[in-house]
Amino acid sequence: MIPRKSIVTKLWIYMTVLTVVALLISGLVLSNIFEDFYFNMRKNEMINEGQQLISLILGGINPSELLDISKFINAYSVIIDRQGLIQASSNVLKFEGVAIGPKELREVLNGNIVVSKSFVSQFDANMLTVALPIRTEGNVIGGVILFSPMSSIESTIWQIRYLVLSVAGASVLVLTALSLVLSKTISKPLIQMKKVAEEIARGEFGTKVKVKSQDEVGTLANAINYMSEALNKNINMLDQEKRQLQNILLSMTDGVITFDAENRVIMANPQAVEMIPDLKQNGELKVPKIIEPIVKKAMKCSEFISEELEIDGKVVAVKMTPLLSDDGVLQGVLAVLQDITRERKQEDLRKEFLSDVSHELRTPLTYLQGYTEALIDGIVKDSDEHDRYLNIILEETLRLRRLVDELLELSHMEAGHLNIQKDYVSIKELVEQVCKKFLPICEEKNINLKIEIENIPPILIDEDKIEQVMINLIDNAIRYSPSGQDVLIKAGADETGVTISVRDSGSGIPDSELPFIWERFYKVDKSRARKDSGTGLGLAIAKRIIELHNGKIWAKNCAEGGTEFSFFIPWDT
Repeated sequence: MIPRKSIVTKLWIYMTVLTVVALLISGLVLSNIFEDFYFNMRKNEMINEGQQLISLILGGINPSELLDISKFINAYSVIIDRQGLIQASSNVLKFEGVAIGPKELREVLNGNIVVSKSFVSQFDANMLTVALPIRTEGNVIGGVILFSPMSSIESTIWQIRYLVLSVAGASVLVLTALSLVLSKTISKPLIQMKKVAEEIARGEFGTKVKVKSQDEVGTLANAINYMSEALNKNINMLDQEKRQLQNILLSMTDGVITFDAENRVIMANPQAVEMIPDLKQNGELKVPKIIEPIVKKAMKCSEFISEELEIDGKVVAVKMTPLLSDDGVLQGVLAVLQDITRERKQEDLRKEFLSDVSHELRTPLTYLQGYTEALIDGIVKDSDEHDRYLNIILEETLRLRRLVDELLELSHMEAGHLNIQKDYVSIKELVEQVCKKFLPICEEKNINLKIEIENIPPILIDEDKIEQVMINLIDNAIRYSPSGQDVLIKAGADETGVTISVRDSGSGIPDSELPFIWERFYKVDKSRARKDSGTGLGLAIAKRIIELHNGKIWAKNCAEGGTEFSFFIPWDT
């Protein structure tokens, strides 16, 4: 892996490279400028020297005296005639033949100054050559040629180049250090913005970029601060909406499951997991096999689907709604699960209730119709038989009225229209009062009523309604207890409330039927004679009365035989 360079290093490298390149170019340019300057200066010196020499020659100096004059000129000198032949030269070197080429010679004889840099065999070196024409009366009669070694010029130029390069090198070192400091200064706010950006990425929005400059860096810093505030605000809003959604999902009684387009579970509330235990496997949400076909069907047809499933003894209504984007592309499926077990059971109970009510009403009405028609038709001739028919009609009428009254009472209770009048009542007096009403029946059936009552303070209850509960329980106990047996009535209290129980000496109730005895029209012994059977509403009414007192009622079979009915009423009802 290639190591990442920091912005400080990058800036330093870039600035250093730019500085070195700029100084190198500047050094080369300056070196060339100095070279040209020195070359031109030397050229002009030689031209001035050549003109001075021409002035001396035209002033009448003998060319042979050139040897004496040359020592005052910083160059080798040669004098040529009109034909280019050498007339005289400096004492350093003796020239033979021509001193310059034919092209340069023609230029000089035409009156032009010729400057050239070339190799001169007589000197065996590169020389700077300056040739000047000698004019008299407007005519060129010859020329003066000066030679200066290029080695001295190049030496000076190299010294200049060395000086320039030395200055450039020193400048590079200084500017490199300055570029490092400058890069740190420039990159400092950028590094700070990087750290703030990293903190924002981690969800920490409190840190701000502290940049006060008004340039592009300051503008970028302000933009980052604004972005941080906007992100913090948006994330807080999203978190709030998420919490609201979670609270809504948690408070719902229905189960909610969301699937993506690839048939994977995205989200499910606890209610959904409770309804479908297979939804969560090994801590992960998986598509349950029982609803997988419905999910695939909803995704395939992209339509609302509603089906009912039986899951672990529960009836669950599954409603699938496809989730579509604005352009109609399927994004997933939303499933809503409703536990309709209670509704289905209530529906069944309602049907059973209507059937039971119809049956309970049909029987006495049949008796009333039959015996009334017999009396009207004059079938009954005997007065005793006539009175028996009338007694039967009266009993069935009373039974029918009692049934209607209990139905109305139960209906008022379930609708919340029952008026409860509470007052402080002595439980002992109430029990004794109820038991006195059953003494004639107990004597007739040879049933012994036993009462065991503790010293209980008065409790706030509706005396009439609690008396109705006790009458129902004691009546059932006497009815189902064999002759010569006991019916035990007990009452006790603790710090929470009062408990009253009634125990018979009958054969008991099958354990499988105990949960259903509180339902309307439910009768344990379906074959019992009508005269010994009630309406089947007494226990349902008793249960509702106790619930209106914030209490509870239950029944259990005793080990020694018989069934014990108990109810509890708290002190604070």
